[in-house]
Amino acid sequence: MSEYGTASPDTPRASDDTNIEYRIASLEERLAARGLGELGMRVDAHGATVTVRGTVPTAQCREELLGAVHEELAGLAVHTDILVAEVTPPGAAEELS
Repeated sequence: MSEYGTASPDTPRASDDTNIEYRIASLEERLAARGLGELGMRVDAHGATVTVRGTVPTAQCREELLGAVHEELAGLAVHTDILVAEVTPPGAAEELS
């Protein structure tokens, strides 16, 4: 045994961190290709956990985004904070007094 000891199997290694960064970059490229990247989605790594946050215009867009996240980041701990901001036209004119 070296003077530095041995790493625990649960200890992330630098190569694991690099792999996560590559997978995040792949997800970001995929989102950009589908036009979802223009929505201002943030994808951040925090150790072995990835956080995806942002706002999408429709529930369908959110489902498409979640599908891409789960495909690209399968096997990783992923937290999502995705808000659906469906924009509908106003029903009637607002009267100001």
